[in-house]
Amino acid sequence: MRTLCLLTQRNQCLAYYAPDLMADRTWYLYMIAVRPDCQGQGRGTALIQHVEKALQASSQRVLLVETSGLPSYERTRKFYAKCGYEKEARIRDFYAAGDDKVVFRKVLNVG
Repeated sequence: MRTLCLLTQRNQCLAYYAPDLMADRTWYLYMIAVRPDCQGQGRGTALIQHVEKALQASSQRVLLVETSGLPSYERTRKFYAKCGYEKEARIRDFYAAGDDKVVFRKVLNVG
């Protein structure tokens, strides 16, 4: 499979995801974004569910998401947890000194 970018109506939401070429059916969700004036309406949840269903339909196994460990990203980390992602790893000082990378993981239900 290839890198995919998904834009919703009127560019309100964006998802960018791609396979890990070194792993078996493992994907990275590099970016999910919802226009600020459209946030809090369930669009981000719907978008991430769409990505998961698309990957499940092609028997993909794992979806990884990464974000910053800074306090300003707490809402983002809570969003991923609410969507069923588990915190898998923290890489200290990854982005910059004092800015950790936090990796979340979700195993996709493959039937």
